[in-house]
Amino acid sequence: MNQVVRFSEFAEAESLAEPSETYRVPFAQSGAFVCKFIIGEPSEGALCCGAPVADGKSWCAFHRRIVFEPSRPPRVR
Repeated sequence: MNQVVRFSEFAEAESLAEPSETYRVPFAQSGAFVCKFIIGEPSEGALCCGAPVADGKSWCAFHRRIVFEPSRPPRVR
């Protein structure tokens, strides 16, 4: 699955360390408080990041910076 990623967001995500591969877990077995970012192609046996998430969000800080686009200021007409 292709995702649109702006270069600026990618550069910001690079400042954070990517979570270790040791956290990765099959998506179907991921529990609460772990990053649900799918690594690779989504499929029946998809792996998710699995890094601990303390704030109850769906993604760790590294992947959240890739997934979400920062809000833009309102346009003045």
